[in-house]
Amino acid sequence: MNPVNKIFLKLVLLPTAVYKSMGVNMDQLRSILVTKLIMDDRRPNTIQQTRTRNKGKQVSMATLGTMLMSGLIGLVYLFAFSIGSNMVTSLTIYFSMFFFMLSATLISDFTSVLIDVRDTFIILPKPVNDRTLLISRLLHILIHVSKIVLPMSLAGIVYLVMNVNIAAALSFILMVLFTTIFAILFINAVYIGILKVTTPQKFQSVISYIQIVFAIVIYASYQVFPRMINRFGLGSLDLSLQKGILFYPLYWIACTWKFLYSFHVSSREAIGTALGLCLPFISIYLVVKYLAPFFNNKLALLSSGSGTSATARPVNSSKHRFDYPLLLSKLFTSSPSEKMGFLFSWKMTSRSRDFKLKVYPSIGYLAVYVVIMFMNTKSMDLQELREESIKSRILVISALYFTSFILTMAISQIVYSEKYKASWMYYIPPVDKPGAIILGGAKAAILKFYIPIVFFITVAGLVLIGPGVLPNILLGLFNELLIATLLVYVGNKLFPFSMHQNTNIKSGSLLRNLFVLAVSGVIALFHFFIYTIMPVVIIGAVLSIIATWLIMQSIRNIQWKAVKSSYSED
Repeated sequence: MNPVNKIFLKLVLLPTAVYKSMGVNMDQLRSILVTKLIMDDRRPNTIQQTRTRNKGKQVSMATLGTMLMSGLIGLVYLFAFSIGSNMVTSLTIYFSMFFFMLSATLISDFTSVLIDVRDTFIILPKPVNDRTLLISRLLHILIHVSKIVLPMSLAGIVYLVMNVNIAAALSFILMVLFTTIFAILFINAVYIGILKVTTPQKFQSVISYIQIVFAIVIYASYQVFPRMINRFGLGSLDLSLQKGILFYPLYWIACTWKFLYSFHVSSREAIGTALGLCLPFISIYLVVKYLAPFFNNKLALLSSGSGTSATARPVNSSKHRFDYPLLLSKLFTSSPSEKMGFLFSWKMTSRSRDFKLKVYPSIGYLAVYVVIMFMNTKSMDLQELREESIKSRILVISALYFTSFILTMAISQIVYSEKYKASWMYYIPPVDKPGAIILGGAKAAILKFYIPIVFFITVAGLVLIGPGVLPNILLGLFNELLIATLLVYVGNKLFPFSMHQNTNIKSGSLLRNLFVLAVSGVIALFHFFIYTIMPVVIIGAVLSIIATWLIMQSIRNIQWKAVKSSYSED
């Protein structure tokens, strides 16, 4: 157990007399907490999880990594003090960021601990009373939250000490506690909302989507918020003058800080202060009285193996349901093996949590990039776009080639899986040419992650520029498809979801992806110069289509001796 966990353990076990008066067995409590804290060190957070999967190494100091990441995130919050004309506005922004990041971090990284029902099977059969188990669970949650909250708020405390005074920092610490309690109320409400619409067994799948949104929002906030300060004049913002601000709980907390620090507030801030002082007590009451019991009942259903009967829905027969992937497989595959690879890859890209966490955020990053691009564009002259000006060419070329990084990411990651040992299934059917399965997987990635984007670009191009943009869109599309198919053919011949990603493979994939991006950039530059020479564009599109077809045929004809896999018959 690392030194940080030892310090937290000693602190939470200080009121030994209180615990004994409650009927808690202290030896058992200590043993349970030590075990849980050691397991926490071996359970990586969201960022460490990706790195660990790639390296194939066991995590042993996850706690220190979590605290370091929380401290770095806390440094980002400091830019909130550059927003607003007064401290109430700045702290409202600060506590809003703190609240959101704390909630998202706990939801994404602590859910596996919170819904871990192994205590029911491991501890309860032992001679451990209910009070000891309950206190151990509560103290464990307290330690985990403290390891996130303390480093996350450290930068704000130091800032107030240096720029205001110690009294301001002490009031700030109390408000951090208020915000944390309110975040716990929010998290319980989110959990219950999820469990209302899904089963406990699918709870983790929903949480994975929250993790994806969390990653996208972090990237968006890093890119968008600094630009908004100067663009919208946020430096002179005064939230106290905004209508409806009294309905915002984090404004109440900022008003409470001002009251505790200066004992001087306006009439509106006095109302916010009164609400802020009541907020933690109301939050605790709602959690203890209503939310926590409901959540515990759902966990009980999960641990008993039930919980699906009450919310299970009848599955519609495939005869009465439109199967979109099946239709695409009929249109774009030419053999049963290729069709199998297509359908398997299509469904696994929606079900594999590991794949979704690596690829799906890139879609959100693309959306953020589009927003930033429009924010940086002071004017969009429609006539200028239709006249195929330099701005028009740059916009089309950027849209076609920059968005392809999603396809590159999907093609690269579609071969990796933590369940790679299940790839034995590829060796059972009598398949003459395994390349058909590989090609089916590549086609699934292309149709799922790139073609919808190109369709959107095409519609936007027809509306904004006109039919004259179609040859260039066609050239850009098949240039990227040629690059993607070459990536499949030249790289390792791998079945979909059949490889374990270790350090060596990760390094090779990184270099290969960088090379692909460089090649794509060179082709995009060449495309830019021939953009207005329509005969050259048409000839280039035809050649690109033929080359893409030939590469796909080569992939389809890959033989068994060329295929690589992590599967072995142990």
